[in-house]
Amino acid sequence: MLLRTPDNGDAASAPRMLVLLGLAAAALGLIAARAATPGAPVLPPLVFVSRAMPALSAQIPGLGPGGRTLVTGGVLMTRSAAGTVEPLLREGSFYDVADPAVSHDGEWIAFAAVAAPESAWRIQVVRRDGTGLRAVTLTDPARPPAVVGRYDDFDPCWLPDGRIGFASTRYTQVSEAGLPASNLFVTRTDGTGLGRLTSDRNGAEEPTVDARTGRIVYARWWTNRFFASDSSAGYTTERALAVPGDTVNLWHAISITSSGDFGRLAGGNPRVRLETMCYQPVTFEDGTLVGVRAANPGLDPAPGAVWLQVFRGGFAPALAIGTGGASSAATETPARACAPAALPDGRLLFSGASMGGDFGLFVCDREGRGIARVVDLPGTSELDAAVLAPRKKPPGPAYEGEPLPLERPPSSAEWDRSETFRFDCLNVFTNAAVDVPIPDAPRLMPNLRIRFFGTVARPGRPGADSLILVRESRVHRNGAVHEDGVPSEIPMFEQLVDSTGRVLRTAMGPAHGAGFNVSRIGSGARCVGCHLGHSAISVPENYAKGARFNAGPSATVSASSVAPGTAGPRAVVDRRAKGPADQVAWVANGVESEWIRLEWGIPIELDTLVFYPWSANPKNHTGIEVREVAVSFLMKGQAIGQQQLRIRLSPQGTRVGCGGAVLDGIEVRPGRVSGTILGRRAAALAEIEALARIH
Repeated sequence: MLLRTPDNGDAASAPRMLVLLGLAAAALGLIAARAATPGAPVLPPLVFVSRAMPALSAQIPGLGPGGRTLVTGGVLMTRSAAGTVEPLLREGSFYDVADPAVSHDGEWIAFAAVAAPESAWRIQVVRRDGTGLRAVTLTDPARPPAVVGRYDDFDPCWLPDGRIGFASTRYTQVSEAGLPASNLFVTRTDGTGLGRLTSDRNGAEEPTVDARTGRIVYARWWTNRFFASDSSAGYTTERALAVPGDTVNLWHAISITSSGDFGRLAGGNPRVRLETMCYQPVTFEDGTLVGVRAANPGLDPAPGAVWLQVFRGGFAPALAIGTGGASSAATETPARACAPAALPDGRLLFSGASMGGDFGLFVCDREGRGIARVVDLPGTSELDAAVLAPRKKPPGPAYEGEPLPLERPPSSAEWDRSETFRFDCLNVFTNAAVDVPIPDAPRLMPNLRIRFFGTVARPGRPGADSLILVRESRVHRNGAVHEDGVPSEIPMFEQLVDSTGRVLRTAMGPAHGAGFNVSRIGSGARCVGCHLGHSAISVPENYAKGARFNAGPSATVSASSVAPGTAGPRAVVDRRAKGPADQVAWVANGVESEWIRLEWGIPIELDTLVFYPWSANPKNHTGIEVREVAVSFLMKGQAIGQQQLRIRLSPQGTRVGCGGAVLDGIEVRPGRVSGTILGRRAAALAEIEALARIH
C-alpha cells in the first residue's frame, strides 16, 4: 500500500513524496530493547530518531527544503551509556519524530513530531525518562491552515535562558525557489511568549547555540536571483546579461544574538565558495565548526551526496568527513554523512551511510580518524543524535524582547518610516588579517556610491517578490558608510558602484550582495569591508580606527624579477603567508639587488608596514631568512623618504613604523638573505601589510 506524504512544495500542499507504509510501520515497531553491540565505542547516553527512508525519493528525512518536513514514520530512541538501545515513548505516541534537542540540565528533550501522516509538524517536550510529554507549539486558532496554508514547526534547540528556539514556515514568506521559506522563532516551554527572530528571504533553519558565546548559529539559504548588471537598473534576473561572476546557491552558517539581531557569518572558508556550505551546523568549545555539504549545495530539489565539512577554529580550509561518492566498508569513512553532534570529549557523532543504504550512528575524532559504528538498526535510518546528559550553559543574558511585529512579509515599497535601523560600515576597503580565509575587499577607489536594494513579497510573481531600490548614497572618501532610516524587516542587499555607475569587481566577483540580510527595528548594523565574510571581521571600537586598513591588496605590484613557476609579485599582497612557497610568496630570480614595488592610485597615510618571510612549516622554522629590509617611500614615482630595518624577519610578522607618511607607493628591497626556497637561493617575501588610511 502506498501513502502520500503532505506536500511541502507550496503553502497549502507539499513534498510530492510516496513512502511505503510497510517501512513506516517497521520504524514504529522498534519497541524491544536492543543490547549493546560488542566492541561499541564508550559514549554518554544519547537520544536520536530511528526513521524510515523514503522509498521513491532522493530526499534525506530532515535535510533541506524537500526533506525538512518529510513524513516517513519514526520513533524517538535512546542509547544508554552501557549501549542499550530502546524507544523513549510508548508505541503509537506519534507517527513520526525528528530533531531531538536536550536541555542544558539534561532533564528535558524537545523534538518535532506529527501525530498522523497528514499532520503538520509541531514541537513537543518530554522528560528524559519518557514522562511529562506535552505539546509546546500548537496550530494557532486565529490562523488555521485552511486560511493561511499549512505551516510546520521543526528543528528545536534550547537557548541558555531555558526557552526553545525552532524553525517554522508559519511566517508566510515564499522563497525564490517557490517553497515555503523557513524562519527562526522562540517560545517558552509552556508555549507562551512566541516570537519571531528572523526575517530571512529564503530559509533559516537548523538552529543551535554556540557553546562559547551563547549566540544562535543556524543554516541560512544564501541565494539571490537578482544578479549584478552595469545597466542603469544595476541588476538583472538573466544570468547571460549579468556581470561575470559565479552563481551562489548554498546554505551557510550564520550567527545571531538571542534577540535575532547582529547577524554575521559563523565560519567556513570564504575563499572557496563551496567551503562556506554548512547545513546542520554544530559548534565546539574551541570554535571548531562542523556542518553538512552536499553535491547540490542549494539542497533543492534534492541534496544528492552529502558529507561533513570541519572548519578548525571556525574559519579555515575545510576537512571532509564522508566521501560523498562510492560506498565503503563499515570500518571506513561512510560515503554519506550528515546530522553532526559534538561529544563532551571533543569527538564527533554523526549519521553515516553507504550510497545505497540507510543511515546509522558513527563516531570519530574531528580529523575523521577512528570511525566506529555506534547504532545501526536494520531497515531504518538513525538520525539527529544528541547527548542526553547535562552540559555547561553558554554565556549570554536572558532576553525577553517583543516579537517581531510583522505577521506577513512586507508587500509594499511603502514601509513604515518608524520601522527602521541604522547602517554603519566603518570602511568598505577593510580586509581581514593575514591568513584569515576571507576574500579581499574592493580595491581602493575614490567617488564610490552604495545602493541598497530590498525585496517586497509578491507571491504570485516569478521569484515570489519584486526588487526595489531603497536608496543610493555616497561612500565617504575614507570608505565609510553611515545611513539612518534604512527599512528593517525587509530582506536587503547592497551594491558598490563607481562614479560612472559600473558595479565594482572584487576577487570573488562583483561587489553585489549574493544573498539577503535583515536587521531588527531600532537596531544598528555595524561592519567593515564589503565582501564575503565582512561581517565576521572584528569592528574597530571607533571611527578613527575604522579608517585604517591594510591597503596592500589595493596596490598595483611590480618586481625586479620573478622565479619561473612561482606566483608572481601579487603574492606579496594576497594576505597569505602560510602555504606552499610557489603559491603564497614572491620569489625573485636572484638574491642581490632585488626589489618589489607597491603603488596606489591615490595618496595614503602609511602608519605601519608588516613584513612576513616565507615559513617552511608551522613550527616557525624558515626555509629562508631575511635579516634586512630597505624601504623607499614614493610619490609619483620619486623617492621622498627611506626606512631601514636590520633584524631577522619573524614568521609572525615584523612591524616597521612609518609615522603616517603621505605617499602613493613603496619600494622594498630584502637584504642579507640566507637559506633556500624552492631548492634555490633567492630573495623572497611571503606578505607585506600596509596599514594606512586614505589621505
